[in-house]
Amino acid sequence: MAKDASNPLRIRERKEFRFPSGYGDHKIVLLVRDPWWLFAYWETRKDKEEEIVRKMERAGEKPAKSILRVYDVTDINFNGRNARSFFDIDLKGLASNWYINVNMPDSSWVVDIGIVSDKGNFYLLARSNAVRTPRFGMSDKLDAEWMAPEDMFWKMFGLSGGMGVGKGSLEVREMFKKRLEEQVTSGGISSGASFYRKPSERKFWLVVNCELIVYGATEPDAKLTVQGKNVKLREDGTFTLRFALPDGKQEIPVEAVSKDGIDLRRITPIVTRKTE
Repeated sequence: MAKDASNPLRIRERKEFRFPSGYGDHKIVLLVRDPWWLFAYWETRKDKEEEIVRKMERAGEKPAKSILRVYDVTDINFNGRNARSFFDIDLKGLASNWYINVNMPDSSWVVDIGIVSDKGNFYLLARSNAVRTPRFGMSDKLDAEWMAPEDMFWKMFGLSGGMGVGKGSLEVREMFKKRLEEQVTSGGISSGASFYRKPSERKFWLVVNCELIVYGATEPDAKLTVQGKNVKLREDGTFTLRFALPDGKQEIPVEAVSKDGIDLRRITPIVTRKTE
């Protein structure tokens, strides 16, 4: 039976969808995979490549190979010529992406794609964004966010509703102390770990974290710094600071300068934590 072409409800033939091989872009994009590896993907337009080839020919050169040029730009405002170092990767066939082993955690990178002439000169096609590989292992630095005055800690804890909404910091501190003492004397401190994770089934487990409290006193009108940061003294010249304590060696220089700037005292606690 012949199909009625005038019927608006006739079934249309479904065509198979295919992603295009390109989108007409001209760029290279750089991504971080892990502390040691990067991933780059790119698309270059034919007219841009032909333009580079004509430029080479005007200079009496011929294209020899396509490459990725990988720049180490750690802590540098990169301008294309001031990288710490670079290395090249020869591109084969019709590659449009590449995994790059930089083997350098906590470092910054930029990648160029371009053509090298028969005389060894590099002609740029496109330059990537800058990326930074993550640090591997525990940080050996103590940032300002890790440091908080004791009074501020308890104030934030109280505002968060830690041990009772609307209570003052002194009340919260005493309640927290009492709760902790009750847990220790009753042998129930392990149940406090449910703050981190509440097991869905009975199992034995353990979570341990550490904090460091640094406290002291000087003349009330002195200027005090801890790790180079200004610290406000209480009216009696005392101070207390809390630090998170990761594994490793932590140096905490404390420096007091008299109001007239004549006297200076410096004490540096050095604390090492090792978790096994």
